[in-house]
Amino acid sequence: MKHLILSVLVCLGVSFGYTQTEGSVFTSTGRGVSTTFATDYQSLGINPANLAWTKEFKGKRVALGFLETGFSLSSPILNNPIVNESASIPFSFGFDSDASFTDFQEFSSDLQEGMRLNADVRLFGIAVTTKIAGFGFSVNECYAMNVQTSKDFADIASFGFGSPYFDTLVYSQGGSTNKVVNTPQTYDSLRSDTSVQLLAGIAGNPKTIPELMEGTQIKVSWIREFNFGFGTNILKTQKFGLYAGVGIKYLQGMALLDMEASNNNLNGFISYSPSLAGGSGNPGLFSSGNIQYKLPKAAGSGFGVDLGVNVKAFKRIKIGVAVNDIGSITWTENTYSAQADSLLSTFRVKGFYADSGSFQSNSGGATFDSILNNLVDIRAGNFTKKVNLPSTFRLGASIQFGKFLEIGGEVVTPLNDRPGNLVSSVYSFGGDLKLGPVILSSGIVLQNKEVLRVPVGIVFSTFGGLYEIGFSTRDIQSLINLQDQENPMISAAFGFLRFRI
Repeated sequence: MKHLILSVLVCLGVSFGYTQTEGSVFTSTGRGVSTTFATDYQSLGINPANLAWTKEFKGKRVALGFLETGFSLSSPILNNPIVNESASIPFSFGFDSDASFTDFQEFSSDLQEGMRLNADVRLFGIAVTTKIAGFGFSVNECYAMNVQTSKDFADIASFGFGSPYFDTLVYSQGGSTNKVVNTPQTYDSLRSDTSVQLLAGIAGNPKTIPELMEGTQIKVSWIREFNFGFGTNILKTQKFGLYAGVGIKYLQGMALLDMEASNNNLNGFISYSPSLAGGSGNPGLFSSGNIQYKLPKAAGSGFGVDLGVNVKAFKRIKIGVAVNDIGSITWTENTYSAQADSLLSTFRVKGFYADSGSFQSNSGGATFDSILNNLVDIRAGNFTKKVNLPSTFRLGASIQFGKFLEIGGEVVTPLNDRPGNLVSSVYSFGGDLKLGPVILSSGIVLQNKEVLRVPVGIVFSTFGGLYEIGFSTRDIQSLINLQDQENPMISAAFGFLRFRI
C-alpha cells in the first residue's frame, strides 16, 4: 500500500497558504469579503446569524440554489518555464524535455513554495426567512490541500539521486560499478553517455529523513457537509438589531492526509474512502483506470458547529463575528500511519529531471508519489482516529452608502493547524457597486503583510432578484497576465442556478 500517498493527495485540494474563506459563495468571491455580506443559505459556514436578515430578500422569503462552485489553484510552478501547458493542471502537466539542470533548480525552488488547490461545490442550498428567524440547509463538497516542502526534499524530488544532497554518484559501465563525485556537470555527462547506467546517489554526511524533510507539510481534506442553520433576531429597534445563529453540520469524510516534519520528527495519518481504491485496491486518482465515477463512500463521519452573531446599526452599519467548524471527524476506513526515522544515505530513484515526462507519469518513471514513498514508511492499520475540524474565527464589518454601494472588511484567523485550514490570518477589504440588475464587486486580500490577490466579480440579479447568475475570479492579476505573477493563481467561482421567491 506504499503507492497511495500522492494518489490520494493530489486529487483533493492545493491553496497558496490559505483556503477559500468564502467557499463556493460566488456572490462574495469577487469582493473577498463575506462575513457581513453573505445572506440566506450562502451564509452557512460563514455566519449563520445572517440567516435572520429579512430585508435582504426584498419581500422574497425563499432562496434556492444548485451547483455553486468555487475553485483556485495557486503556485509559482504554474508559470515555471519548464512546465508544459496541460488541460488538466495540476494532474498531468509535463516538463520540457530540453530543460537543463539549472532550469530544474528553479523548479525545485518553486516546489519549496508549494502547490495548492481549493475546490468547493454547493450541490444544493435552500433558506426560508420569516419575520423573526431564518432557516437554511445546504449540501457541500469541500476540498482543500496545503503542501510545502523543504529544500532537500524539493531537490530530491527534482533530481532524485542526482540531488546536491548526494555527494557521490554510483554508475555501471562495461560490467563494472564505479563511483564519482556528484556535480551538475558530471551528472549531465553521465546521463548523456549511452554506455553508462546511473544506479544511485550516496550522501557522505547523511541526515535523518525527518531532518532533511524539516518544514515539509502535506495537509489534505475532502469532506462532504450536510449543514443545517438557524438564525434569529435577539433584539430589534428602529436603529439597532442584534442577531444570533448556529449551524449544525453532519460531516462525511472522504479522504484525509495529515503529514508534517518538524522538530526532527515525521508523523502522518491517512484515511480514504473505499470507493477511491477502484479494482486494484489502491486509490488511482492519478490514473483514470482506477477511479470509480460515483459519489464515494465515506471513510469517516462526525459533527461540526458554527456560531455567529451580528449587529445592524442605523440601517447602514453591519458588524459580524463567527467561529466556524467546531467539532471533529472520526476516521475508520483505510487508515494508515506515516513515519520515517532512518538515515538517508543511499537513494536509487531518479527525479523529474532525468526520468519523467510528467509529474504523474504512467510510464513507470519517477513521480512525486514514487519518490515520497521511497522516503516515508506507510503502514496499514486497523484503527480509528478522531481529528478536529479546521476551526476558524472571523470578524467583519461593512457600511452601506444608499442603495448603490456597500464596502467592508474582515479578518479570518485559523484556530488550529488541521488539514484544510489557513496557514495564517487573511485580511480582506472590498465592496459592491449596484447598478440596477448588475452588481460589480472587487477588493484586495492580504496575508503576511503582502497583497495576496485582487478579486473581481460580476453578478446579474434579474427580475427583481428572482434569478441570479454570476462569475468571479479570486485574482484578476493572474487572469490578465499569469506569466508575470510571482505567485500566480488560476481561479473561478460561478453560479447560474440561484433563485429567490
